[in-house]
Amino acid sequence: MTKCLILGIDQPIAQLVAKQLTDITVVGFSEVDKSADFYGDARKAATYMAAVKGVDVIYSDFIGMDVDWKLEAVFTALRKQQQTVRTVMRSVAGIDQEVDGPLTYPGITNVKDFLKQQRYGIKIVDEAEMPYTVLRPIIDDQNGASEVSLVNEGQPVANKPVSAAAFAQVVAKEIKYGTHVNQSVAVMAK
Repeated sequence: MTKCLILGIDQPIAQLVAKQLTDITVVGFSEVDKSADFYGDARKAATYMAAVKGVDVIYSDFIGMDVDWKLEAVFTALRKQQQTVRTVMRSVAGIDQEVDGPLTYPGITNVKDFLKQQRYGIKIVDEAEMPYTVLRPIIDDQNGASEVSLVNEGQPVANKPVSAAAFAQVVAKEIKYGTHVNQSVAVMAK
Protein backbone atom coordinates (compact mmCIF):
# COMPACT_ATOMS: atom_id res chain seq x y z
CA MET A 1 0.00 0.00 0.00
CA THR A 2 1.22 3.50 -0.85
CA LYS A 3 2.37 5.58 2.10
CA CYS A 4 2.07 9.38 2.01
CA LEU A 5 3.69 11.83 4.40
CA ILE A 6 1.79 15.11 4.62
CA LEU A 7 3.96 18.03 5.75
CA GLY A 8 1.90 20.65 7.54
CA ILE A 9 -0.86 18.18 8.47
CA ASP A 10 -2.32 20.78 10.82
CA GLN A 11 -3.21 23.06 7.88
CA PRO A 12 -6.86 23.07 6.72
CA ILE A 13 -6.11 22.01 3.15
CA ALA A 14 -3.79 19.24 4.32
CA GLN A 15 -6.61 17.93 6.49
CA LEU A 16 -9.02 17.97 3.53
CA VAL A 17 -6.46 16.09 1.43
CA ALA A 18 -5.86 13.47 4.14
CA LYS A 19 -9.60 12.74 4.37
CA GLN A 20 -9.68 11.94 0.64
CA LEU A 21 -6.75 9.51 0.74
CA THR A 22 -8.77 6.58 2.08
CA ASP A 23 -6.89 3.98 0.04
CA ILE A 24 -3.43 5.24 1.05
CA THR A 25 -1.61 5.10 4.38
CA VAL A 26 -1.27 8.71 5.54
CA VAL A 27 1.11 9.99 8.20
CA GLY A 28 1.41 13.62 9.14
CA PHE A 29 4.16 16.00 10.20
CA SER A 30 3.46 19.21 12.08
CA GLU A 31 5.71 21.88 13.50
CA VAL A 32 2.93 23.10 15.83
CA ASP A 33 0.66 20.15 16.70
CA LYS A 34 2.40 17.77 19.10
CA SER A 35 -0.34 15.17 18.58
CA ALA A 36 0.64 14.68 14.89
CA ASP A 37 2.34 11.41 13.89
CA PHE A 38 5.59 13.38 13.67
CA TYR A 39 6.36 16.71 15.30
CA GLY A 40 9.43 18.92 15.47
CA ASP A 41 11.46 21.80 14.11
CA ALA A 42 10.57 21.87 10.41
CA ARG A 43 13.90 23.50 9.56
CA LYS A 44 16.11 20.63 10.77
CA ALA A 45 16.85 17.49 8.74
CA ALA A 46 17.10 15.32 11.86
CA THR A 47 13.42 16.06 12.53
CA TYR A 48 12.42 14.17 9.36
CA MET A 49 14.61 11.07 9.59
CA ALA A 50 11.89 8.86 11.09
CA ALA A 51 9.05 10.64 9.26
CA VAL A 52 10.32 9.92 5.74
CA LYS A 53 11.15 6.24 6.34
CA GLY A 54 9.08 3.97 4.12
CA VAL A 55 7.25 6.88 2.46
CA ASP A 56 6.39 6.70 -1.24
CA VAL A 57 4.89 10.19 -1.66
CA ILE A 58 5.35 13.45 0.22
CA TYR A 59 2.76 16.21 0.04
CA SER A 60 4.07 19.54 1.30
CA ASP A 61 1.35 21.83 2.56
CA PHE A 62 3.90 24.10 4.19
CA ILE A 63 2.64 27.62 3.71
CA GLY A 64 3.96 30.97 4.85
CA MET A 65 7.57 31.96 5.25
CA ASP A 66 10.63 29.67 5.31
CA VAL A 67 9.20 27.01 2.97
CA ASP A 68 12.61 26.82 1.28
CA TRP A 69 14.41 26.14 4.54
CA LYS A 70 11.87 23.46 5.52
CA LEU A 71 12.04 21.68 2.15
CA GLU A 72 15.84 21.75 2.21
CA ALA A 73 15.68 19.92 5.55
CA VAL A 74 13.26 17.30 4.15
CA PHE A 75 15.45 16.59 1.12
CA THR A 76 18.60 16.49 3.25
CA ALA A 77 16.94 13.74 5.33
CA LEU A 78 15.98 11.86 2.15
CA ARG A 79 19.54 12.11 0.77
CA LYS A 80 21.01 10.90 4.07
CA GLN A 81 18.79 7.82 3.88
CA GLN A 82 19.39 7.41 0.15
CA GLN A 83 15.65 7.41 -0.34
CA THR A 84 13.67 8.46 -3.41
CA VAL A 85 10.08 9.67 -3.17
CA ARG A 86 7.60 11.50 -5.37
CA THR A 87 6.80 14.96 -4.04
CA VAL A 88 3.68 17.05 -4.51
CA MET A 89 4.34 20.61 -3.40
CA ARG A 90 1.80 23.33 -2.74
CA SER A 91 3.19 26.68 -3.77
CA VAL A 92 1.35 29.81 -4.93
CA ALA A 93 0.40 31.37 -8.22
CA GLY A 94 2.18 34.61 -9.02
CA ILE A 95 5.76 33.55 -8.36
CA ASP A 96 6.71 34.44 -11.92
CA GLN A 97 4.25 37.30 -12.49
CA GLU A 98 2.15 34.92 -14.61
CA VAL A 99 -1.17 36.04 -13.11
CA ASP A 100 -3.16 38.81 -14.74
CA GLY A 101 -4.10 41.21 -11.99
CA PRO A 102 -2.94 41.71 -8.43
CA LEU A 103 -2.74 38.86 -5.91
CA THR A 104 -2.71 38.97 -2.15
CA TYR A 105 -1.12 36.40 0.12
CA PRO A 106 -2.99 36.30 3.45
CA GLY A 107 -0.72 36.56 6.48
CA ILE A 108 2.31 37.58 4.42
CA THR A 109 3.78 41.00 5.11
CA ASN A 110 6.93 40.76 2.97
CA VAL A 111 5.62 39.52 -0.37
CA LYS A 112 8.96 39.94 -2.18
CA ASP A 113 10.79 37.64 0.27
CA PHE A 114 7.85 35.23 0.40
CA LEU A 115 7.85 34.78 -3.39
CA LYS A 116 11.64 34.43 -3.42
CA GLN A 117 11.37 31.65 -0.81
CA GLN A 118 8.64 29.94 -2.85
CA ARG A 119 10.86 30.04 -5.95
CA TYR A 120 13.80 28.60 -4.02
CA GLY A 121 11.58 25.90 -2.48
CA ILE A 122 10.50 24.86 -5.98
CA LYS A 123 14.14 24.85 -7.09
CA ILE A 124 15.03 22.52 -4.19
CA VAL A 125 12.24 20.11 -5.17
CA ASP A 126 13.16 20.29 -8.86
CA GLU A 127 16.90 19.79 -8.34
CA ALA A 128 16.48 16.85 -5.94
CA GLU A 129 16.33 14.62 -9.04
CA MET A 130 13.21 12.89 -7.77
CA PRO A 131 9.75 12.95 -9.35
CA TYR A 132 7.72 15.98 -8.33
CA THR A 133 4.65 18.05 -9.05
CA VAL A 134 4.33 21.70 -8.06
CA LEU A 135 0.76 22.99 -7.73
CA ARG A 136 0.40 26.79 -7.74
CA PRO A 137 -3.17 27.61 -6.70
CA ILE A 138 -5.12 30.80 -6.34
CA ILE A 139 -7.29 30.02 -3.31
CA ASP A 140 -10.19 32.02 -1.89
CA ASP A 141 -12.31 29.82 0.32
CA GLN A 142 -15.06 32.43 0.56
CA ASN A 143 -15.49 33.15 -3.15
CA GLY A 144 -13.46 30.45 -4.92
CA ALA A 145 -15.01 28.21 -7.55
CA SER A 146 -15.47 24.47 -7.26
CA GLU A 147 -14.50 23.74 -10.87
CA VAL A 148 -10.80 24.00 -11.64
CA SER A 149 -8.60 24.57 -14.62
CA LEU A 150 -4.93 23.55 -14.69
CA VAL A 151 -2.48 25.82 -16.50
CA ASN A 152 1.00 24.73 -17.54
CA GLU A 153 4.03 26.67 -16.36
CA GLY A 154 4.87 29.64 -18.54
CA GLN A 155 1.28 30.19 -19.64
CA PRO A 156 -0.74 33.22 -18.47
CA VAL A 157 -3.02 32.58 -15.50
CA ALA A 158 -6.30 34.42 -14.91
CA ASN A 159 -6.86 35.70 -11.38
CA LYS A 160 -9.77 33.31 -10.83
CA PRO A 161 -9.58 31.62 -7.41
CA VAL A 162 -10.71 28.13 -6.45
CA SER A 163 -12.09 26.96 -3.12
CA ALA A 164 -9.91 25.09 -0.63
CA ALA A 165 -12.05 21.98 -1.17
CA ALA A 166 -11.57 22.13 -4.95
CA PHE A 167 -7.81 22.52 -4.55
CA ALA A 168 -7.69 19.63 -2.06
CA GLN A 169 -9.34 17.41 -4.69
CA VAL A 170 -6.62 18.34 -7.20
CA VAL A 171 -3.93 17.51 -4.64
CA ALA A 172 -5.50 14.17 -3.70
CA LYS A 173 -5.77 13.14 -7.37
CA GLU A 174 -2.15 14.11 -7.97
CA ILE A 175 -0.99 12.10 -4.95
CA LYS A 176 -2.99 9.06 -6.08
CA TYR A 177 -2.34 9.14 -9.83
CA GLY A 178 0.73 11.33 -10.47
CA THR A 179 -0.61 12.71 -13.74
CA HIS A 180 1.59 15.85 -13.74
CA VAL A 181 4.97 14.41 -12.74
CA ASN A 182 7.92 16.78 -13.22
CA GLN A 183 5.57 19.68 -13.95
CA SER A 184 4.56 22.92 -12.31
CA VAL A 185 0.91 23.80 -12.89
CA ALA A 186 -1.27 26.67 -11.78
CA VAL A 187 -4.69 25.85 -10.36
CA MET A 188 -7.42 28.39 -11.10
CA ALA A 189 -11.17 28.45 -11.62
CA LYS A 190 -12.67 27.44 -14.98
